[in-house]
Amino acid sequence: MSNNLSLINGEFKNSISVYDRGLAYGDGFFETMLWDSFKNKKIINVGVEFWLRHLRRIKDGCKLMQINIPSDHEIIRQRDIILKASLKEKKSGLLKMIITRGIGGRGYKFEKNMTPTIIFLSLPKPKIEKQYLKSGVTVKICETRLSKNTNLFGFKHLNRLDSVLARSEWEDEKIFEGVFIDSKQNILEGTMTNIFFVNKKTLITPPIVDSGINGVMRQVIIDNARFFFDKLIVEKTNLSNVENFDQMFLTNSVLKVIPVSRFGKKKFTIKNNVIDLIKFFNCKDDKEKSECLNLA
Repeated sequence: MSNNLSLINGEFKNSISVYDRGLAYGDGFFETMLWDSFKNKKIINVGVEFWLRHLRRIKDGCKLMQINIPSDHEIIRQRDIILKASLKEKKSGLLKMIITRGIGGRGYKFEKNMTPTIIFLSLPKPKIEKQYLKSGVTVKICETRLSKNTNLFGFKHLNRLDSVLARSEWEDEKIFEGVFIDSKQNILEGTMTNIFFVNKKTLITPPIVDSGINGVMRQVIIDNARFFFDKLIVEKTNLSNVENFDQMFLTNSVLKVIPVSRFGKKKFTIKNNVIDLIKFFNCKDDKEKSECLNLA
């Protein structure tokens, strides 16, 4: 069995119709998350990290775009089919869920009763270099601008061309991530991450307004900030203010928390509060995994 599995509408296959609106128009949404298995009294349990948050966001996106989706029970049933099959080859991995409007309609116009396409992909968990967590990574400013959309901002819709274009700006393997800024040089987000700064014991992150993705890991960090920092501030963060911060880190649901050692000419240190944050979200033993998987 391959380490890569794909389940489409409850069946193991790896192709969709060329008439699917997800392919033609990016008419749909996706979520990327990690799954893990752990023993509890000799019983192997499988959990998807932050599942309820991911499910809630993709459902909210589908509701906004009037995409018909099946019940939570049916989505979970299909999810569990691919996870059960994945367990035969690995103990953990990456799970991607894609929901498109399906097949039908003429041009951009869609029919109200269309059957959605539900896709689950099971892939190997990407390897994160230990050196990244210990010493931090280098990030750069992107020239590409992030598109504004007052309706769709915050969601992971299937059109990610801004990030594709921005990621093409560098080949240097020493650069881990690129950062979007707006016309006023306010920092927005990374091509694949959300961004946080630390000033002593205060955590600062840019708001998600008009553009960008309100990442699940971003939400989790904000909700749990009080355990690691004295104060949380969500406000516009200008490039000119970066010199005032002593730490910076990146987040997403796969990477968790990645410290930054250099952003342009600015060098950062990695201090205890961010180290503790990294340790908390990079669980090691079965008990810790169980606790992390309960962070709905």
